[in-house]
Amino acid sequence: MTKKEFRDRIKKSKLILDGATGSNLQKRGMPVGVCPEEWIIENSEVLKQLQIEYIQAGSDVLYAPTFSGNRIKLEEYGLDDKLSEINTKLVEISKAAVDEGLTDEEKKAGREVYIAGDITMTGKQVYPVGPLMFEELVDIYKEQIRCIADAGIDFIVVETMMSLQECRAAVIAAKEVCELPVMVTLTFNEDGRTLYGTNPETAALVMTTLGVDAVGVNCSTGPDKMIEIVKTMTEYADIPIVAKPNAGLPKLEDGVTIYDMGPEEFAREMMPLVEAGADVVGGCCGTTPEHIRLLNELLIEKGYKDGGSFEKREGKVLRRALSTERNVLPIDLDGDFLIIGERINPTGKKALQAQLREGSLDMVCEMAESQEEFGASILDVNMGMNGIDENEMMLKCVNELTLVSNLPLSIDSSHPSVVEAALRIYPGRALINSISLEPEKFEKLIPVARKYGAMFILLPLSEAGLPKDIDEKKEIIHTILERAYEFGLTKDDVVVDGLVATIGANRNAAKETMETISYCKNDIGVATACGLSNISFGLPERMFVNSSFMSIAISHGLTMAIANPSQDLLMHSMFAADLLMNKPESDTRYINRVTGRKLSVLSGDIDASQVTAQAGNTASASDIDSDVPKDDKLFEAVVKGRSKKIEELVREALDNGADAQSIIDKSLIPAITHVGKLFDKQIYYLPQLISSAETMELGIGVLEPVLAQNKDKEPLGTIVMATVEHDIHDIGKNLVVLMLKNYGYDVIDLGKDVPAETIIEAAKEHNADIIGLSALMTTTMMEMKKVVNLVKENNMDTLVIIGGAVITQGFADEIGADGYSEDAQNAVEVVGKLLAERDKNK
Repeated sequence: MTKKEFRDRIKKSKLILDGATGSNLQKRGMPVGVCPEEWIIENSEVLKQLQIEYIQAGSDVLYAPTFSGNRIKLEEYGLDDKLSEINTKLVEISKAAVDEGLTDEEKKAGREVYIAGDITMTGKQVYPVGPLMFEELVDIYKEQIRCIADAGIDFIVVETMMSLQECRAAVIAAKEVCELPVMVTLTFNEDGRTLYGTNPETAALVMTTLGVDAVGVNCSTGPDKMIEIVKTMTEYADIPIVAKPNAGLPKLEDGVTIYDMGPEEFAREMMPLVEAGADVVGGCCGTTPEHIRLLNELLIEKGYKDGGSFEKREGKVLRRALSTERNVLPIDLDGDFLIIGERINPTGKKALQAQLREGSLDMVCEMAESQEEFGASILDVNMGMNGIDENEMMLKCVNELTLVSNLPLSIDSSHPSVVEAALRIYPGRALINSISLEPEKFEKLIPVARKYGAMFILLPLSEAGLPKDIDEKKEIIHTILERAYEFGLTKDDVVVDGLVATIGANRNAAKETMETISYCKNDIGVATACGLSNISFGLPERMFVNSSFMSIAISHGLTMAIANPSQDLLMHSMFAADLLMNKPESDTRYINRVTGRKLSVLSGDIDASQVTAQAGNTASASDIDSDVPKDDKLFEAVVKGRSKKIEELVREALDNGADAQSIIDKSLIPAITHVGKLFDKQIYYLPQLISSAETMELGIGVLEPVLAQNKDKEPLGTIVMATVEHDIHDIGKNLVVLMLKNYGYDVIDLGKDVPAETIIEAAKEHNADIIGLSALMTTTMMEMKKVVNLVKENNMDTLVIIGGAVITQGFADEIGADGYSEDAQNAVEVVGKLLAERDKNK
C-alpha cells in the first residue's frame, strides 16, 4: 500500500479498525504472564478466529499481533533470537485471517481488509532520561519493521505511545526501512498529556511535519474523554485523525476486570469523536467484535461512513509553529514579536570556549535559563569553535537543553551534518539557522528539513555573496522557496532573514531590510527574522540604534529577531512596539514587562522568572517560590537536575564543615519537595522529575558513608516495592523507589514481574511498614488484589499502597488497599500520611 493509496482510501470512506486483542485472547484461554507473541503462534487458530470475527463485524484493518515483537521485549522471554521468525509468523496468521474471513462474494466485489504491522514502546527510557540511546532505539525499531514489511503488511501503526521521542524514533526508522504509510497513536492521561508531558497539539504538529500519514489517540480512556484531544489535533494536523478508545473504564466484578461500556453505548459514544474529526476509528482494551459491528452500523445509519473530513483541513491548520517535546510555540505573522536568544554561541566568549573544551555545559545551561527568564521564545544553539568536536558537543547540548529549558531550539551550524545530527535527536520541532543558496546548504539542508519536520530560516545569500539589490534578493528567496515546495514543505515552514547590512557602510541598509520584510509578509505571506548587530556596527551607543531599528522593523511586519534578551532597552522597545501596533494583550504585556523589570532592577523584590510570568511568555514557578532558599547551590542543583555538579557541591559543603544530615534536611529534601510542587503545577514533567530525583540520589550517595559512621538517624520506614507478576513495566515504580529513598525511607526494590508470594516473603523478612505495588496493564492489575488478600491471610500489620496508569482510587477501595498514589511525588505524601496515622493510632 502506498502513502497515496492510504490517503485516497480514507478520502473515500472512514477506515474502521479492529478492537482489542489481548483482553479477548485472555477470555479465550491465553494465560496471564506468558509471552503473547509466542502463545499466539502456538494457538494461531484462536487469534485467527478473533480476527475473522472482526472482519465479519466490518473492520477494514486488522492489527497483526506484533505489538511487543521488538528485541527488548522479546529478550525478557529469552526469544530475541527468534525475532524475525516470530514477527513473520504473526503477520502470516493475520493474512490467513483475511483470506478465510472474506467471503467469495466480498472478494469478487473487491472488499479489502488491510494488515497493519503493530509496534509500540520498548519499555526502556530514552537518553537523557534513561539509558537507551536514540540511535539504538531507531535500530531496534528498524529491525522489527524490516521483518513485518518483508512479511507483507499494508501499513505500519505505532500505538499506545507515551513518549514523543519514541514516536519519532519509530517514524524515522520506518522512513529509512520502507515506504509504507505510518499511523501513530499516543496515550493521554486525564490531564490531557502523555506520561512524558506531551500535549495533543504538540503530538499532532510534530508527527504531521515529520511526515506520518495519520495521527491520533488510543487506549487509556473511553470515547467521551477523547473528544477534546481529537478536536485539538484537528487544529494542527491536516492528515487523518485516529481514535481507538477503550470500552470505558476498567472495574472489578466477581474478582474479574471488566470494562463498563457495552457495545451499544460504545458505538453511540463514538459518534461525537467522528463529528470532532476522527476519520480512522476502532476499539482498544475491552472492545469486542460486537463493539466494532455496532460502531460500523451506526456510522452507516448516520451517514458518517463516507468521505474523510481531513481534506477540509488542508491549508487551514496551524503549521507555522515550533515545539519542544511538551509544548507548541505558534508563530503568528500578526502576533507577539519573538526573540531568538543568541547567547549560546562560543564566538567571542572565552569563558564559554574554555568550558566547552573541558566538556562542561554549565554555562550553556545558565545561558539557556537566563535567556528564558528574560523573555526569549527560542534558543539559538551554536557550538562552532576550534578545539572541540562540534558534532559531539552539539548533541550533548541538545540533550541537556531538552531537560533544562521549556523553549524550542534553533540549530545553528555551518556544517549540514551537524544540523542533521541535532535535528535527528531533538524531541520536538526545531528551527534550522539557516539555509542559503550556497550549494552546500541549499542541496543538503532542504531535504533534511523535510525529513525531520523542521522549520528553517531562509538566508537570501548565494555563492556570489550579498545580493546586489532587492530584485536579486527576491529572486534568491523565490528560488529557495520553490525548492522547498518541491520537497513538500510549505511557506509556513519558512522564516526569511531580512539580511541586515551595516548602516555605516550603506545608508539605505535599514530601508532595504524594511522593504524585504514588507514584501515577505504582505506579498508572500511568510514569517521574517533578522539579526540586529550588523545594523549598528562601528557606531557609538549601538543599543539605541538596534532598539530603534527593531521597533521600525516590527511596524513593517518583522516576526522575530536574533538578539540578547537581557538587554532591557531592546526588550522594552519590543514590547512597546507591539503595544503601538495594537497586538492582542500587548498593553498588559508591556505594563507588566517594564514595571516588573523596574522592580527587579531597582529593589530586587522579584526575580526574572516572575517578570517573565508577568509578561505572559512562559510558565513560571513564581507562585510557589516562597520555599526557595537564596544562594543555596545544592538546592538549585537538585531542582535543575545538575547531576554532574551535585557530588562536587556536596563534597565542598562537607569540606566547609556542613553536617551531612543538615545537608539532606535543609537543602536536598526541600529541593525535591519543590520539584514535586513544580510537577504538580505541570511546570515540570516526568523527564525533569526523574532528572532531579537522580541528581538528589547522587548527592545522598556522597553523604551515605558519612551518615553510616554517625548512625544517628533511623530510616523513616521500610518499604517493599514491586511491579506485580506478569507486568514488565517499571518506569513509574522505579521513580517511586528513587523518590522514597531520597526522602529517607529504606526501600527494598524487588523489580518487575514479581509473584505475590515473593512480595509477602520480602515484607516479612524486612519487617516492612508498607508494600508498594505497581501495574500498568488492566490484565495484571488483579495481581494487586492477590497481594492484599495474602497480607490479610497472614495477619500482617503491613500497609499496602498501589499505583500505575490503569489504577484508580476506586480500584484501591474495591480490593481493600490502604492507599492509592497517582504519581511518584504523591506516593511520598501517601506513605507519610499512612505511617503518621498508624503511629497515631498505636
